[in-house]
Amino acid sequence: MQTLGNILSLYELSTPEIDKLSNEAKMVSVDYGKKGIIKKLSPETWNLFEAISDQVWSSALPIVQKISLGFQLYETFPSYYHFLIPFYRGVSKKEIIQPEEKKMIWIHFMKYLAAPHCYADPVGYVLWANFFEDEILVREAWQGLINNYTDKKSLLKLIEVAGPVPFSLKEIQYNNLLKDPTTHEFILESLLHSADDVHGQIDMKKAHTLLAQLKIDTETENYKLLKEKLK
Repeated sequence: MQTLGNILSLYELSTPEIDKLSNEAKMVSVDYGKKGIIKKLSPETWNLFEAISDQVWSSALPIVQKISLGFQLYETFPSYYHFLIPFYRGVSKKEIIQPEEKKMIWIHFMKYLAAPHCYADPVGYVLWANFFEDEILVREAWQGLINNYTDKKSLLKLIEVAGPVPFSLKEIQYNNLLKDPTTHEFILESLLHSADDVHGQIDMKKAHTLLAQLKIDTETENYKLLKEKLK
């Protein structure tokens, strides 16, 4: 059976070199996808990660093993393009089709959303920009994620990056969270992203009703911006 160690040994990487590459990937991954944030891997690291990723995803290994190794690689080198996009491609191209295979992906994604930013931010971005902007996959992905989390922090991060998700799906989670005032700022952020993003999905009337129920500071820039967007 192929292991992470076997794969990395092909490139003769020492432990200090792996640590250096890991730190570079983590540095680039914090705030990944946010407006105004431009951080890139060095060309050498980019090419190495591409080769390592191909070693797994272009191989004849069973899909379950590819998924397992893919997540081990992401945990070592949290790179959006090299070690998250393959999961989207696998699902969208129907190479990953079995429910249990997809469940592995949803469980890991929700786990990472509650992890430090170097892991959570790229996962949030692959969900927003790939899975959720894909009209064919968005409902399946959303339901799979909602059904497979144990940490409330994961759910709060998920609704923050849910701009392109149909409002009717998000509304269920908003209503469930309303009884907990500590979540209201997250609901505000989610509504704002839903209203502000070019692919955002929002129901203006229902958003107004939700906004009126939030126990939040109405003098903040985000509150005023959302009020303006909902006019």
